Amino acid sequence: MLSGKLNELCLSLVLVCTITSLVYLNTVYAQPSSVSPKVVHAGEGNATSVGTSFVPQKIEIKAGESVMWDNPTAVSEPHSVTFLKNDKFFPEFAAPFMVSNSTEFKSPDPNSNAEPLIAPPQSGETTKTVIMINARAYTPVVIDSTGKNITHLPPNSNYTMDGTESIVNSGWLWPDGQAPPGGPSINKFTITFEKSGTYNYVCNVHPWMKGTVKVN
Repeated sequence: MLSGKLNELCLSLVLVCTITSLVYLNTVYAQPSSVSPKVVHAGEGNATSVGTSFVPQKIEIKAGESVMWDNPTAVSEPHSVTFLKNDKFFPEFAAPFMVSNSTEFKSPDPNSNAEPLIAPPQSGETTKTVIMINARAYTPVVIDSTGKNITHLPPNSNYTMDGTESIVNSGWLWPDGQAPPGGPSINKFTITFEKSGTYNYVCNVHPWMKGTVKVN
């Protein structure tokens, strides 16, 4: 008899938690048709449980409407909003660059505990390979349909997308006030969608983190 009551209590708790969660989600993410731009959260959570998902993961709008992404995470965890024509345009965070063997790198802070990652040159080579941060992953950028014309956007940009771009990238979105010192303070990114269609995007920091904008 006691076991039966415990089962009933557990079931009741599960139902209450489920209903509470549904109400909470609907309250936070319900967006009336009159609201513009629509808001999508890139990540959520706190110091003990950082969320790596877009909320909502899918959103439906009309042509000419806008979506704004922010990062409400309670800790300094970055995310990006990255639209790609195909995977070859995926911007890796770090990339190799070749420089002359005579090139020296010096930190502006003499007390910094940092140095560049350099692959030692082979005998007879006049260049060396340096691994560096890829600006096309870290900062806002658009590359057109040809893959050749590159536009660097300012932080917290508002961009109008026609759907032909090879890549549209927000740069790393940080929670308000938590961008690393010296880096760009990016905490939102807004896109206006001109044409109908289905637009898929990823986070280049967490590539399993995906979202969709359906434009009618």
